[in-house]
Amino acid sequence: MSAQPTLPTICKTNHLSLEEFTSVISLLFEPTALLTQRLHDACPYESYDQLLDKADELIKELSPLEQLEVVNAHPRIGENAAKLSALSKAEQGNASDNEDAVLAKWAELNREYEDKYGFRFVIFVNGRSKESLFPIVEDRIANSTKSQELATGLSEMVDIARDRARKLQAANPASGAPSPKI
Repeated sequence: MSAQPTLPTICKTNHLSLEEFTSVISLLFEPTALLTQRLHDACPYESYDQLLDKADELIKELSPLEQLEVVNAHPRIGENAAKLSALSKAEQGNASDNEDAVLAKWAELNREYEDKYGFRFVIFVNGRSKESLFPIVEDRIANSTKSQELATGLSEMVDIARDRARKLQAANPASGAPSPKI
């Protein structure tokens, strides 16, 4: 089993090259060059909370096409585990007794959602089972609009990033320390 990744201090993150910064941001968000570049351009940050506030702000300022690029960087629930980042795999949980049926149902729901809205379904799983999310996606397919879903998916991605940052900082408390004024 591999060790849990760690976040460098925000002070160190502020001084990373774009390539190194990308590695750090990819711990929080699924890799997306567009968002990463804009976050890098906006350095320095006093904390990871401030960086994530900036990410939320930048995402809202993106064009609808750019927002689709960002939301589609997120993996599908029920995606083949080999395609998931280590953190996504952990967040989506362990296999259930009826995993084949659950994954087949997710493939169907993902297809239905993507056919209706044109992008991937994103939800902050937050330790819930894949099965417990079925009613949520079914309700969102039946009762939402494309603009509502895009805003919800992007907001959920920021919530996921905040949760990841919190967990990674708890594993390495020095990473969350505010940087000295630059």
